[in-house]
Amino acid sequence: MLELTDVRKSFGDRLLFSGIGLALSAGEYIAILGDSGAGKSTLLNVIAGLEPADGGSIRFQGQELTALDDDELTRLRREHFGFIFQAFHVLPHLTVAQNVALPLGLRGVARDEATRRANEAVASVGLAGREGSAPRELSGGELQRVAIARALVGNPRLVLADEPTGNLDPDNARQVLALFSTQVKQHGAAAILVTHSDAAAATADRRYRITRTGLQALR
Repeated sequence: MLELTDVRKSFGDRLLFSGIGLALSAGEYIAILGDSGAGKSTLLNVIAGLEPADGGSIRFQGQELTALDDDELTRLRREHFGFIFQAFHVLPHLTVAQNVALPLGLRGVARDEATRRANEAVASVGLAGREGSAPRELSGGELQRVAIARALVGNPRLVLADEPTGNLDPDNARQVLALFSTQVKQHGAAAILVTHSDAAAATADRRYRITRTGLQALR
């Protein structure tokens, strides 16, 4: 589903990473470990086309992403990618269900259908009955569950998660990661988690450490 070959990225004279190679199939969930500033988040942005690579190849479902223009990348992200962030990015003026339905609205899904699918997604992450709640009424762990539901409601082929448990206590982090892994596999998506946490990375099928010269496979 996703194949990276010799991907590299620099900021000015500073080489962030090079030689990044990765192959990811549907249903696989991998973790990429690295300290702050190692380039984990930048790598996700490069894969998603939010930042340009300085070289190499990124192929998604056989399509070379580095050859697409901004409009084509925007459509690809909207139709096929799901995103989960450390800071949740849940909109405070919308209800839980409205937040989850946002990706469907961007795709032009009819409101009734979007609401139905959003309510199902909310229930799937253990928040049935909270569809009409405001984000301020939810805990951090619950907000991240909302973010997972929003990322998966459109049945994306690739899910990119950037430190999704960085703001959670250990117990909530374990619950959210277990839920994330289960939900990704149930949807048949491929997923990449970037994190500085060994405990978070341990939930993945495969683990790597990002270095300036590529990805180092970990046992």
